[in-house]
Amino acid sequence: MTQFFTSLARTLLWYAPAAALLLASRRVVMYYQLSSYQFRGFLGALKRQPKHAWIPGAVLAIWGFFTCFVFDKLSLRGGVFSVLAPLLGAAVMLAWGALLDKFSYQRREGKSKLNLTARVKRFYAVLFALMVFVLWLLKRFAPIMGFNALLVLPMPLWVLLAAVLVLPIERLMYELYFRDARSTLLKRQDVTRIAITGSYGKTSVKFYLQTLLSQKYNVLCTRGSMNTPMGVSTVVRNDLTPAHNVFIAEMGARHRRDIRELCRLVKPEIGILTSVGPQHLQTFGSIENIKQTKYDLIRALPGGGFAVFNNDHAIVASLYEQCRIPKAITGSQGDDVWAEDVQDHYAQDHVYTTFTLCFEDGKRLPCTTYVTGAHVIRNILMAVAVARHMGLSDKQIQYGIELIPPIRNRFMVETGPDGVHRINNGYNSNPVSSAQTLAELGSGRYEGRRVIITPGFVELGREEKRFNQELGQHIAKVADKVFLIGAKRTLPILEGLKESGFDEGDIHVFDTLKDANAFYDTIKRQGDYVLYENDLPDHYSEV
Repeated sequence: MTQFFTSLARTLLWYAPAAALLLASRRVVMYYQLSSYQFRGFLGALKRQPKHAWIPGAVLAIWGFFTCFVFDKLSLRGGVFSVLAPLLGAAVMLAWGALLDKFSYQRREGKSKLNLTARVKRFYAVLFALMVFVLWLLKRFAPIMGFNALLVLPMPLWVLLAAVLVLPIERLMYELYFRDARSTLLKRQDVTRIAITGSYGKTSVKFYLQTLLSQKYNVLCTRGSMNTPMGVSTVVRNDLTPAHNVFIAEMGARHRRDIRELCRLVKPEIGILTSVGPQHLQTFGSIENIKQTKYDLIRALPGGGFAVFNNDHAIVASLYEQCRIPKAITGSQGDDVWAEDVQDHYAQDHVYTTFTLCFEDGKRLPCTTYVTGAHVIRNILMAVAVARHMGLSDKQIQYGIELIPPIRNRFMVETGPDGVHRINNGYNSNPVSSAQTLAELGSGRYEGRRVIITPGFVELGREEKRFNQELGQHIAKVADKVFLIGAKRTLPILEGLKESGFDEGDIHVFDTLKDANAFYDTIKRQGDYVLYENDLPDHYSEV
């Protein structure tokens, strides 16, 4: 019996590095998740974050080698040591993994968290099985205690290999969820299916449209920024009820065929194209690819469908011209829908905007909204075009516009008890939307010092440096002080600021947003406007 427990204890010590690796790898797995489970993005994250990716595995391997070696030797003393020493060694190995997780993941400077979805749990199961198999092979051919711990040294490579091995499982799960959601949605002939895509503005338009249509219909829209096939499938499977008669799907894309796949799922009857710009240029390769991908939504609409375009006087306007189904274009005088007499008003505790809603048929409606900014009005106009097409009355449209709430992290102005106006434009910023935001800030409607905090743009491929330089030039026109997050990443922004003659004494560079906020607290003034322009996930952080 003693021999059995001894053998069991030594087996646990031999395989303990596999469990320790699972604990220590949480930050690396988070990078994989933040890369949308794409290998190219994950490899890029590992390249950008070599210290955080490789050091935990190296430390665990070194500590683990001595732990396994020493406690194995202690077990050879016999007696009670033969069982207790390996068990204690296995516990110490797990403690090393937990300790590395604490310092590498839990104590990092960052905002993102590993979301323990069903997919991540499946991934961890495959990663653990992979490590157990490799340790089993090593035990057969080189059963030297200590060498087992050295296997965790290339931890990111094991994570990468596990990601490859789990692909067939994920593809099967994808098809099952996709087909079930598609069947569920298409069986509902009473549900009008609306899709929205664009390089920017799609989330705002989605929520604005939901608010308007809710004045007449029971509307379900995809939650937050859930705009992938799995995200849309999850909403359909979990949230669609017999009471709903409108479904609005936001459609995001990083690769050429992504919108086509989403249209295969949703089969939209109404489509909105908000914009075409250099978002995710790194994965698309060219603006032309982005243009064709976004227009895939319009191509997918039936002959009796309805398409709405934002008049950008550029790419989207040209796509409107080539569309051959019932359509509308919004934004400029003479279009199907536009706005006049736009004015911001400042009450004691809030800001609101009034404007005249104009239609091509001559109808004029006075409107009020409690969201501000010229770009906001343009987004409302697209939602209005669909609402009118779906039969909402003038009163319903006016009331719906007044009920539109601000969208979190999208030019959301909040005034704190310190009298500082903080503008959160942190989510999914890109060169076009950022230029609009900065133009709004410099419009003269915002009195007080203007402080801009930004880490710049990412995922713009070869054009990233140029766009960040231009960001610096745009910032120089409106800012009084600039806080840059990440010395290396923001060098092009710094160049753009200097080229524009911005006072270098008003430029401050910080490692983290936390540091920038702490410094601002020492110089803040009542009435300041602080714009947070873009918010990078942890796998782009320099810290």
